[in-house]
Amino acid sequence: MKKLFFFFSVLIVQAVWAQAPDPDFNDKISFADAQNYIKSARFVEAPGNASFDLIHQTLNLQVDPAVNYIAGSVVSTFKMLKENIQDIHFDLSSELRVDSVYSEGKKIAYEHLNNQISITLPQATLSTPLHEVTIYYQGAPPHNGFGSFMTAKHEETPILWTLSEPYGARDWFPCKESLSDKIDSIDVIVTCPGQYRVASNGLLVADQVSGDKRTAHWKHRYPIATYLVGIAVTNYQSFSNFVDAPNGKRIEILNYVYPEYLETAKGNSQEITSVMDFYNHKLITYPFANEKYGHAQFGWGGGMEHQTMSFMSGLHFDLVAHEMAHQWFGDYITLGSWHNIWLNEGFATYMTGLVYENLKEGIYWPIWKSQLVSSITAQPDGSVYVADTTDYKRVFNSRLTYSKGGYLLHMLRWEMGDEHFFQALKDYLSDPALAYGYARQEDLVRHMEQAADTSFTEFFNVWYYGEGYPIYHIKQLAVLGSDGGQMLEVSQTPSHPSVSFFKMHIPIRVWKDGKSKDLRLYNTQQDQKFTISTSAVDSIQFDPDKWLIAKVDMMVGTHDIAREPIKIIPEASTHRLRIILPEYDEKAQLRIVDVSGRTVMQMPLKAKDSPVDTKILQKGMYIVEITAGKDSKREKIVVGP
Repeated sequence: MKKLFFFFSVLIVQAVWAQAPDPDFNDKISFADAQNYIKSARFVEAPGNASFDLIHQTLNLQVDPAVNYIAGSVVSTFKMLKENIQDIHFDLSSELRVDSVYSEGKKIAYEHLNNQISITLPQATLSTPLHEVTIYYQGAPPHNGFGSFMTAKHEETPILWTLSEPYGARDWFPCKESLSDKIDSIDVIVTCPGQYRVASNGLLVADQVSGDKRTAHWKHRYPIATYLVGIAVTNYQSFSNFVDAPNGKRIEILNYVYPEYLETAKGNSQEITSVMDFYNHKLITYPFANEKYGHAQFGWGGGMEHQTMSFMSGLHFDLVAHEMAHQWFGDYITLGSWHNIWLNEGFATYMTGLVYENLKEGIYWPIWKSQLVSSITAQPDGSVYVADTTDYKRVFNSRLTYSKGGYLLHMLRWEMGDEHFFQALKDYLSDPALAYGYARQEDLVRHMEQAADTSFTEFFNVWYYGEGYPIYHIKQLAVLGSDGGQMLEVSQTPSHPSVSFFKMHIPIRVWKDGKSKDLRLYNTQQDQKFTISTSAVDSIQFDPDKWLIAKVDMMVGTHDIAREPIKIIPEASTHRLRIILPEYDEKAQLRIVDVSGRTVMQMPLKAKDSPVDTKILQKGMYIVEITAGKDSKREKIVVGP
C-alpha cells in the first residue's frame, strides 16, 4: 500500500502530476482517524481460527455509493482442522447487525459480541468433511483503519470503496481476519444502482442490469488474504491493455477509471505495460496470469494492492509500479506478521526503484537513490523491524518501512552481487511452501543465504533489527616510497547506540589521469587501513553509485573528494528543467543562450534542487550554463513544441 501517492514520488519523474513530498503523512491524519486506526491495528486474531480452514466465500452484497450502508449475506465453506470442535467464530464489527445464520439450509443460533460472531454447529453437520455457514447482515460500516468502507464524490458523482489493511475487512463483511489462513477462492456479487459499475478481484463473469439495479459477479480462483478483498463502485469507464508474458500467456491489464479521467488514463497506460513486462522477466511471470491485473480509481490519495485489482488515485507511473509490485510481494506471497511489513512495502519500494533503473533510460535511478538515502539519514534512529504493530505511525512509516526497507534490499544486492541477489528473489518467489501463502522474515533470509552461500545473520541484526546507519570517517594517507602511493584509513561512528559497528563492504572510486577504478573495501574494524594505489591518485569518491545507507563525516588528506556533478535534467512533458547542485550556493546562477549566442534567460538558483520553467522559450536548441561556486556546467538542450 502506498498511503499518499506523493508519498514516494520522485519529483522529477512525472512533474506533470507529482505534488511536493510530504515528510510524514501520518501528521495529516486527524485524531479521530488515528483512534480508528489504532482500534483496527489492535485486533488480535482469534485462537479458534486455527481450528478450521476457510475454503471459499461468496459475498452477496447490496450497496449504493451515495449511502454509507451495506446489506447482504456471506456464504463460507470450510473444513475442520481439529477434532471435537463444534464452535467456530467469524469477525464482524459490532456496529453491523446480524439478521440470521444458516447452516446446511437450517437456521442456527449465534452470538454477536465484541466484533465477533460465535456459532455452534449442529452435531449432524460435523460428520461431513466440508461445512457451510451463511450469515445475513446489514448496517452502516464504521470507518476504521485507513477507511475500511468509505463513500465520497468525484465531480459530484458518488463513489464507494473499501480498504481493509490491516484489519478492516470485518468492518464490512463477516470474515476470518487472519495472516495464517488465506481464503482458497472467492466470489464477489454486488448489486447497486444501475448507473454504476463494480470493480473487484478476479474475473468479471456476469454484469447484468435489471430494472434500476445492476449486479456484477467477480470470480477469483486464487488463494487470497482477507485484507486484499476489495470492492469499488461508481460510474466507471473501462479499457484494457495487454502484455505478452514469457510463458506465452497474454495478460490483460483492465482499467476502471472516472469518465473525466479516461483520456488521461489512456495516455498513461502504455507505460504500465512496460512495467508489467519488466516484472515478468525480472521476477517470475505475473502470478495471477489466468485472470487479470487491474486498476480501479478511487477517492483515497494513494493506492492499495487489492489482489488482481489495485485501487489507485490515478494511473501515475511510480504509484502503478509500486502497487503492481505488490502483486508479487504482498499478494502472491503475503507477510505473515505486521512486524515484517517490509516484506510487502520494502519490496514494492525497491521494485519501483528497479523500474527507474531499467526504464526511462535509467536517468531517474540515481536521483531516486539519493532521495531515499537523504530521507533515511535525516534522522539517526529507527529499525526496519516493527516492534509495536499497534503503532500505526510506525507500521506505515515512510522513512523506515518503505525507504529503509527498500534500501536494505539494495544493500543486500551490493553484498551479494546481481547474479546471486536476483536469483534469490526468483527462488523466494518459486518456493512452493510460500507460493500463494504467507512468509516470515526467516523465509526470505534463508533464500538469500542459500543463493549467496553465506550467512546474513550479522547483516540483518544491524540493518533490520538495529537502528541507524554508519557515519564514515575516512583519511587519505601517503604511502612511503618513491612512487608516493595512497592509503585510506577508515573508521565509523554509528548514528544510534543499538549498533556498535556496521561490518560492510564499502565502495570507493579512485581517479587518476581522467580514468577511474572502483574498489570494494571490506570494513571490519575501526581505524582500518587499506592500500588503494601504488601511486598518488587525483581524487577519491566514497560510494558514488549510492549503494549504502551512510554518511561521510570527513575526508582529510592530500587530495579532495570528487563531488557529485551538477545535473541538468530536461522534462519535456512539463516544459521544465531540473537543476540539481552538489550543494546549495547562494550565488548559483543559471543562464540559457540560444544558437546565436543571445542570452534568453538568466536567473539565480534558490535551492539545491531547482525547477526552471522553459515554456517561454521557442522551439529549438539552447546552451544551459550553470555556475555555483567552484562548480560549473554547460550542456545543450532541445526545447520541443
